[in-house]
Amino acid sequence: MGRYASYGRLDDQTQSEGDRGFRGIDSYKENTSLEGGFVETSENMRLIGDLAETRKGIDFLAGAVTLTYSATSEEVFASTVYSDPATGNEYVVAATKDKVILWNDANNSGIDIDYPGAEVVAAADGATFVQALEKLILFRGKDKTPLDWDGDTSNDFVVKANASPGSGRIQCPNTDFGVFFRNRLIIANPVTTNPVGGDSNYSIIMSDLLDDENFYPADSQFRISKGSADKLVGFYPYQEDQLIVFMRNSIHMINNIATTSAANTYEITRQHGCVARKSIAQSGPQTFFLSDNGVIVLSPGTDPAKGLGVAISKVSGETIPMSRQIQDQFDDPTEGVNYKYAHLACGVVFDNKYYLAVPTGSSTKPNKVFVYDLISAAWISVDSYPAMSGSLAFQVDDWVICSHGSNPTKRRLFACNPTGWYLLEQNTIDDSNRKIGSTSESNTTAIAGKLVTRAFTLGNQDVKRWRRGQLGVNTVASDAFNIKVNTIDPDSSTAVLSHTADSTEEALLRFGTGRTRGYGAQVEINVTAGCPSFRHVNLEAIANGLNARTEVA
Repeated sequence: MGRYASYGRLDDQTQSEGDRGFRGIDSYKENTSLEGGFVETSENMRLIGDLAETRKGIDFLAGAVTLTYSATSEEVFASTVYSDPATGNEYVVAATKDKVILWNDANNSGIDIDYPGAEVVAAADGATFVQALEKLILFRGKDKTPLDWDGDTSNDFVVKANASPGSGRIQCPNTDFGVFFRNRLIIANPVTTNPVGGDSNYSIIMSDLLDDENFYPADSQFRISKGSADKLVGFYPYQEDQLIVFMRNSIHMINNIATTSAANTYEITRQHGCVARKSIAQSGPQTFFLSDNGVIVLSPGTDPAKGLGVAISKVSGETIPMSRQIQDQFDDPTEGVNYKYAHLACGVVFDNKYYLAVPTGSSTKPNKVFVYDLISAAWISVDSYPAMSGSLAFQVDDWVICSHGSNPTKRRLFACNPTGWYLLEQNTIDDSNRKIGSTSESNTTAIAGKLVTRAFTLGNQDVKRWRRGQLGVNTVASDAFNIKVNTIDPDSSTAVLSHTADSTEEALLRFGTGRTRGYGAQVEINVTAGCPSFRHVNLEAIANGLNARTEVA
């Protein structure tokens, strides 16, 4: 039965709890049981070095390129970066219907490279780029011959040449994707027959050394999971002489690919497979990708068969997904990852962060970006962006890392979609969702940052009367945000402060709580203008004069 007791003056003393910094997101656990520094929600924020700051904006690439979006002409079907071996210049590259556009930011210049004859690129081709030494190769799927460009801006693309007859060699097969590694062009070779019992729908075939035209299947072709229904999703170079092969239901490794006669394979795991080829990204020895179970990381380990004293490393798959702390946001039935279109997800490692763009909710395109900080080993934000011109929803079809500005060592992250390229982490004020060359499209939208702390409980389950709080902030003039206090059991949400900064300041803001009551309380911060940052937070409360206690007979 419930019994009530009165408490004296000492029991009514003010108590406080807070966080001296912000480390990452944990929305998987109950908000009342989170570790100090973890928050329940971080949207359009960056939690870096214990500081929670609003993410920077995005901007268009200015310059000589004119790219007017049209679903029938200049839609961008593939993007990459091309590095000119002769000059060291880097270009952001876009494949449109009838040409490739190269844009160099340092020179403020755009170059059109035409396709040969009547050759075109369409959305159904699933076009991808690969650079092989000075060449830029454009793959156009299983039904179209690849196109080559020799790196000379005075020349157009050409249809990829046929192999020399005889010698058991074949020309470069039509394909969806490939990589250039260890001086070989490695591609997914479509299998023309599918025996009873199922088989991999692609083999992996490697070109001759320093020759991207000729392939020798008898010596350089690999079939992974032959005889099974497992499907090839992608592959990725690993360390000096290995290739990680991502199947739909398993992960494998090919060793010694530089010497194909000595190459061998082994299975890494069947616990996880890869959902999206473009989600694969690397940071040092770690490889990240999206699976049906969330984000998985592959890490190096020691081959037990070789003994602990032998410095031969193998790669193993983690049992628990790296996305565990935000798994509820992946699995939410209405707002989580739309796994029907998850194969379009794309990831990249930039500035010690893993960016993963995925389709969420009802979206059929990657519309939100999950950001993982490799230094703190924690998820730090879920980013969303406003609609583009013409009410087109913003999407990320691919990522490109390229030099930017007059300093060629200054590399930046670009998001690519059908309308063009967007420079991320650019502004400190707002989003400028304008596409390349469209200077008339000048709409800007304030970044809607949101931070919701863990639930503070003062270490007990009693109902408290929450009295006041304080927030450490860094602002510049016109930065604006509001604060709410959300109580738990009973549940309530109370707006307690709206603040607009008059100048650049490092301040400690104090606010009342509306004297709300609850077992726990959270601080919710919503950014409405600018890019303020937050250092620490604290709430004060006193125990109710009457507190319920339960006795068990």
